[in-house]
Order: sequence, then C-alpha cells, then structure tokens
Amino acid sequence: MKPLTKAEEQVMIVLWKLGKGFLKDILELTPEPRPHPNTIATLLKILVEKGFVEFDVQGRNNCYRPLVSKTDYGKSSANQLVKGYFEGSAAKLVSQFVSDKKLSLQELEELLQQIKSAKKSKS
Repeated sequence: MKPLTKAEEQVMIVLWKLGKGFLKDILELTPEPRPHPNTIATLLKILVEKGFVEFDVQGRNNCYRPLVSKTDYGKSSANQLVKGYFEGSAAKLVSQFVSDKKLSLQELEELLQQIKSAKKSKS
C-alpha cells in the first residue's frame, strides 16, 4: 500500500469519519486552517488514482467514499514504521516507547496479556 502525504492523510481522516461525503462535507470537517476547495478536490483526485477512494456521480457532484479502512492503513503504516526505523522489530519500537516514557506499566501489562491471549488462541 502506498504511503499518503500529510495532506492526503488529512482528507482520508475526514472521509473515515464521514463514511462517505461530497466535497462540501469534507471541507466542512477539515480542521482549520482549511485548504482551498480546489486543493481538496485535487487531493481527492489523487486519492482516487492511488486507489484509496472511489466516487459516484450524483447530479453535478461526486460522492466520495474510502476504499481503504483506517484500520488497514494504520496496520500498513505501522509495519512500514517498524521496517524502516526499528530494523523490522516491533519489540524495538515498544522499547523506544518505554524509554521515552510513552507507555505506562499498566499499558505494558495489558500488552503482555494480549500477547498471551493471542498465543493461547493459536494453540
């Protein structure tokens, strides 16, 4: 899956919230400072070309909807992050969060429980 630029990602976040919407709907939910409507239209065109978004023509307007879920994009982005910056090791990523005090002891214990549960379900 191709990575998104920050601007493309911002449009996708709005579309994921909406589920589907017209340019005016997307523009209304875009945080300030809002880009010009032509900029959002161009970003939508790029997202269609990349396969992230599709649209239906309704009258004189296009109704856009995401083809890639937020969860799927998040997984892909996390995998790219781990491969690119942590030598393919998720443990090194978690270790970095621990070093930076971004994970509490409770959160680490919850992760450990998830790992144990996942191993039990595979057995």
